[in-house]
Formats: sequence, structure tokens, C-alpha cells
Amino acid sequence: MILCGILIAAGILGALIPFSGIVGLDNHREIKGPTEAEATTSSNSTTTPTRKEYTLIAQDAELEIAPGKVVKTWTFNGTMPGPPLIFTEGDNVTVKFINKTPIPHTVHMHGNHDAVNDGVHHQIMPNETYLYNITAGPAGALMYHCHAYPTSLHIRMGMYGAMIVYPKDNPLPPAREFVMVLSEYDDDNIMKFETQYYPINGYLDQYVQNPIQVNRDELVRLYVINIGTTIPYQFHLHSTIFKAYPSGLLSNEPIDVQTAPVGPGDATLIEAKWKYPGTYLFHSHGFLEERGNMGQIVVTENINEDTTSNQAVPGNETTSTSMFDWQYELQKKLQKSNNNQLQ
Repeated sequence: MILCGILIAAGILGALIPFSGIVGLDNHREIKGPTEAEATTSSNSTTTPTRKEYTLIAQDAELEIAPGKVVKTWTFNGTMPGPPLIFTEGDNVTVKFINKTPIPHTVHMHGNHDAVNDGVHHQIMPNETYLYNITAGPAGALMYHCHAYPTSLHIRMGMYGAMIVYPKDNPLPPAREFVMVLSEYDDDNIMKFETQYYPINGYLDQYVQNPIQVNRDELVRLYVINIGTTIPYQFHLHSTIFKAYPSGLLSNEPIDVQTAPVGPGDATLIEAKWKYPGTYLFHSHGFLEERGNMGQIVVTENINEDTTSNQAVPGNETTSTSMFDWQYELQKKLQKSNNNQLQ
């Protein structure tokens, strides 16, 4: 109880006092978490597990979440949310976590793994580095976030991101893929139950000014994650009935829905098509849509290919088209994130 109280006090102090006013950085101390058993393959697959390595850096940052609205955040890699982590089932994953802040942080990844890689019991102290090792799974829309105490504070301050795991032996049908991380933020009282802002991917209404573009009758796949700490979101797409995989897991049977409920700390995986060209809204139903949780989807006939933007391209009948990189680059540009500070 005493330790928990100290950590909570440190977290609240960190939210109020600038990073430079607490501590200076010196050499990192690296701690290696016990390695999980080598990733195994299924009975009908003989492929060797792929090794994936990511580096996540905890860093305090001031980010823009709306035009001219700059807020103090705690981040992974200088953005809120952090970069999406992309795996395939069975990948042998190492996440190198570096804590460049004055308070404890961790990386807790949803999915299947052992206790030593759960990002809870070992709090990573300032200037420490920790190596997490997991076997990626299950397939679907998952998430990662800090689980230092109090966890809701660390999440509210910005320490979260999407984790997407593709199926290994049963590839998904080709689609245009996007990730949507739904969150909450309050500049006056970070722990307020009903907050001022409900951004998608860390920026208010960013897909109103930068609409998603897809083709008519093209399969669109959305990995939707609710990293909020209080209320369920009712995620809605205009002008189409769509399929949703409950909890974002491909092991679940999809159901036809008009609005997909997503509880705090949960996800949904959506597959949709639009029959008619036009501009349509997507958002969470309720007051959230007036507080930053709004976007637009422009449905067109096929237009020329441009892989560096969000422009719709002719449907690829053999592979999916990932828009994750375009989304993350847009997010960094809008938030005015300076990743060079992470070196």
C-alpha cells in the first residue's frame, strides 16, 4: 500500500510539474525480462516464426490536439497514440522499452503472454530499459498501454497505442485498412469522468478536414479501439450496414450491425462496403461526436493510384492496402510531434 501510494503521488506530480524540473537523464540501465518460449507453429504450418522488434520510448511531450490547442502529454515515441504495432500470429516479438521520463512507466500488451512480460509487476523506473518478449496472438484488433499506477491517469495522459495481429493460416480477404484509436482528454481536470475532448487517433475531427477516401463497393476494414477509461463508445458508419467482430477478435463470428458497441479497454473489427458514391460521416453516437469524435469517408468511383496519400485506388483483389502509415504520418504532422527529440 505504501509503494502504491508513492507511485500514485509520483504520477500525479509528473502530470503537474514539467519534466525538466524534476530530473535530468543519465545513462540508461537495461533490464532483460525473461524470454518466453520460442513461438510455436500450428499443426498445418511449417513456417519458422518471424522475429519482430520494436522500440518504444516513454517521453513527455507537448502536442497539438486541435488547431492551436497544445496540451501536455506522456507518450510512446512522442505521439498520442503511439505508433501502431503490426504482427502476424506466432511472431516472436521483442519490444525494447526505454523510460526517458522522471516517473515509472510500463508497456502492457493485450493478448496472450506470461506474467513477466505483462507490463504490470515490474515498474520501469526513470532511465531504465526493459525488454519484453511475447508470442503475437490472438489475431485481431488489440492494444498496448502503460500500466503504471494509477493506470487510468497514465492512459489519459497519452500512453497507449494500437496493436494489430494478422491471422497466420487464414488470410483475411483483401481490403483497404484503417486503424481508429478512440480516446478521451481533459485539459482542466485530466481525471474528470466526462471529458472535454474525445479525439480519434489523438486529434479532434482530423478526418473531417482530411477525409478517408475509398472506392464504391471496395471492402474497408477498420480496427477500432476504445482506450478510454469510462464509457463505452457506439461506433457508427453512415449509409451502410456493416459486419463487426465482437471484441475485435477474428476467432469470433462477425455480426451485422448498424452501430458497434466498444467498451473501455476493448475493440471491434469492422468490415464495410458502400454502395453509393458520396461523402459520409463516421463517429461514436452521442455527445462525443460534438467533442472531436467525428470523421468523413469519401466514397468514389476508382481513381488513379497514389500510395503516398489517402487517395482511393482501384481495388486490389490479391492483397490488402494498409493506410496505417498514412494515418500515422498525418497524426504526427497535425500534432507537430518532433520525433528527433527521441534520439
